Amino acid sequence: MTRNKLIYIITLGLTLFFSCKNKTEQPCDNHFIKGNNFLLASDFDNSLKEFDAAITLDNKNANALYGKGTAYTIQGDYENAIYNFNKAIEIDSKFTMAYYMRGTAERIIGDNKSAQLDFDKCISLKPDFVFAIIQKANGEAELGHHQKAIDEMTKAIQMQPDLYLPYFYRGTYKHSLGLTQNAIEDFNQVIKLNSNYVNAYFYRGVFYGELNNYSEAISDLNKAIELKTDFTSAYIYRGTYYYSIGQKENACNDFIKAKELGEMSAQSYIDKYCK
Repeated sequence: MTRNKLIYIITLGLTLFFSCKNKTEQPCDNHFIKGNNFLLASDFDNSLKEFDAAITLDNKNANALYGKGTAYTIQGDYENAIYNFNKAIEIDSKFTMAYYMRGTAERIIGDNKSAQLDFDKCISLKPDFVFAIIQKANGEAELGHHQKAIDEMTKAIQMQPDLYLPYFYRGTYKHSLGLTQNAIEDFNQVIKLNSNYVNAYFYRGVFYGELNNYSEAISDLNKAIELKTDFTSAYIYRGTYYYSIGQKENACNDFIKAKELGEMSAQSYIDKYCK
């Protein structure tokens, strides 16, 4: 899963997390409430109709514009999403969630500079907004500023130490700086907080392999495959680690399984290791 997809999941979670009164001081009318309920049910057409009805009654209803922007974001219509978040912010310049959601849409379409400005604005309005800090850290990483990303993600962890994704992200940033053992320690914490998070086992397994700790690497990749039986990359890495410890048959079985699951690169491993 890419970082943008993970960010997108966080966005959807925030749709559920923030109540109307958290968004803005603008009116929270029945049309907005109905629109939000349709939104949470993934009935986007009716959701947009309700938000439009709210705007017809009050063209300064920032909540309804925010709702439209959120619906468009979930549907992948980022141009219309950003347009509606812009309108909401024009009405209410302190609309923290509108900045957050606009930044998320901007991040997805690759406008990282604008996204960072929006997440900075979120943090200036609400310094303890941990999800905005997470987003800002991800943006620093995408710009190649891995130490800044680590520092920002550490802030998020200090604010809310029971969230597992900040540890996961920070671990990947540490690995980018060559701090592999430190990265593994972050993945240990991820697994402590969420023992079924498959990517933590996968990456920790890969990093153990980089340190030539093949026993731990294979153990983690076993768990990743147990949680996600079609995880082709896990089969490929486990196969290479099996080969490294002299278990050629197990290695080739993994490469063959990856090929059966549709992994295009698997044949090259079969050609290299299984002849």
